[in-house]
Formats: sequence, structure tokens, C-alpha cells
Amino acid sequence: MFDQPSRAGTSKVVTSAKPMTPLGLEITARLKEMFHGFSNRMERNQQATLGPSEIGTPCDRRIAMSLMRLPPVNPGGDNWASFVGTMGHEGMSQMLEWADAGSGRYASELRMTSPSKRVPHGTTDLIDRVLLYVGDFKFMGQWSLDKLKTEGPSPTYRVQAHTYAFMASLRGETVKHVAILGMPRDKPNLDDMYVWTEPYNPQIARDALARVDRIGESVDAHLATLYGKAETNESESKVMTAAQFPIDAADCRFCPFHKPNSSNLEWGCNGRN
Repeated sequence: MFDQPSRAGTSKVVTSAKPMTPLGLEITARLKEMFHGFSNRMERNQQATLGPSEIGTPCDRRIAMSLMRLPPVNPGGDNWASFVGTMGHEGMSQMLEWADAGSGRYASELRMTSPSKRVPHGTTDLIDRVLLYVGDFKFMGQWSLDKLKTEGPSPTYRVQAHTYAFMASLRGETVKHVAILGMPRDKPNLDDMYVWTEPYNPQIARDALARVDRIGESVDAHLATLYGKAETNESESKVMTAAQFPIDAADCRFCPFHKPNSSNLEWGCNGRN
């Protein structure tokens, strides 16, 4: 159902959209096909190792499955929201480069490293060398933005911000605070923008990286015992290994491995057992 302004300035309810013409349908199909092919090739969808955006999940099984690079079964739609976010990040990077004007105040899309071989790299959205914070842009729908305002960021977002700050500090940046920059994705202006901040705490990042290493070592050890058995192939070994790790159902909604009614972990994790 769509609301359209009438000539008198009031809104008129339209109960059904007009069918697209054959040309409109063909254009739609071709653009969708083009988008799917392009978005699947984007760097953020081709990442071969874990990044700071993944390690804050409270679910050990999700981290284990990510480390083993099991194929996702819950891609989260057709990546449109992710694509819009990626394009938004590129636009903000261009804006920051313009605003910096060679002053050195802002750094954006800065590639950084960490001491963890399982989380070796990260790319921070924003370092402000005057206000001394590391910021991460989030292009949010209304539900997510309201949740940020009322409850603060998820554990995943919070750990991500502190891990970026940790990596930045390792390369010599002075960091005092972290920020989640909530940008309204569905609004015509920035009136609803919301920025969450807190003091930078390097221990949050150290704990998160150490947790990934512990899970990774456990994954490696379990796989090593299974690979020598003739009755299990590589895929079965990974699924059996994933089953050894506990679930935190709070993270299921956005988990790439979540399949609610799955009765077999090979088809996806049901979030219950």
C-alpha cells in the first residue's frame, strides 16, 4: 500500500500498484541480475579471514563456523542493505577526505593489522585526531537506530569499535574514545542521526581476540582428530566440530548460518541445539 500526495495536498491511499510494462519487467530483471553478480564480487563479501565486525558475537558456534568458512545458509536477503551501506561508507570516506583537506585531522578507510593471525586485518571508517576517537559508521533502519538510542550498541558493534581502536593505537594513533555513528538509512535528512560513544578500553579488544584464538585452537584440535578417520569427509568433520560449540540465540537474527527449522547442522544451525 502506498501513500501519494493528492493535488489538494492531502494523501490518497492507493490500494494496488499498476503492473509494470514488459520493458519495465525486463529492466528490473536485468538490474537485479547485474546487482547480484556485482555485490557478490565486492571485497566485503569475499573476505577470507575474520574481521573485527564478526568477533564480538556472543555465539561461540558462529565464530567456529566462520573460522571454518562453512557456506552461509542465511545470506540476509539479496545484500541490498549491505550494498547501500558499502556505498554509504565510500561516500563518507570521500566527504572526510574533502573535509581533511590535507590537514591530517581525519583518516578514513585506513587498513590496519592486529597481532592475531585469525583476525589479522581491519579497516576503520574514521579516526579523528583532534577529538581523539575512532568511529564506525552504521547505516541503520529505524528499528536498529531506535535500539541504538535506547539500549546502546550490540556486543558485536561494541567489540568491533574497540578492536578498530586497538588496531589504530598499535599503529601509533592516540585514541581516547570509540563511537558508533548511527546514520538514518530510511530518512530524507540527518535529523535522526545518533552517535553513541564511550571511553576506549583496549582490554575489550584483547579479550575478544583472545577468545577467537581459543575457539580457533579448539577447532583445529577437533578437526585434527576427525581428519584421520576414514568415515568422515571434510564437510562432515567441520559440521561435527561446529556442534561442539555452544549457541547464544541472541545473535541468530543476523547469523549467516542460521536456519530456524533445520534438523541437521549440515543444512544450517537452528539456534537451539
